[in-house]
Amino acid sequence: MDANKNNSSKRTIAYVEEVYRQIQQKPDIADIMILNSKGNPIKTTMEKSEAIQFAGLYESLRDKATMGLQKIDPTDEITMLRIRTTKNESLIVPDGKITVVVIQNAKDLYCK
Repeated sequence: MDANKNNSSKRTIAYVEEVYRQIQQKPDIADIMILNSKGNPIKTTMEKSEAIQFAGLYESLRDKATMGLQKIDPTDEITMLRIRTTKNESLIVPDGKITVVVIQNAKDLYCK
């Protein structure tokens, strides 16, 4: 059994590393934060203290959006939450084990 636990955690670490690597390759990415199931940053481009602060804020936002959606349709789940400002766009993608938060530069020909 211990061997299965080790293999499972190795796959999880490899999965996180692969997700992080793929996101880094995209253009206009300002920051990346990957949170564990408890909402703690496990991989990020931010300073540790800043990542902890933002993780709490993003988790709270995701939880509030989830509660709002459940009032509308209890069977519906968030697959991605997108927040756009004039300068940035934040994408929050919850997964069963991790949450990926990506902050990217908002580029749009129609917003000037």
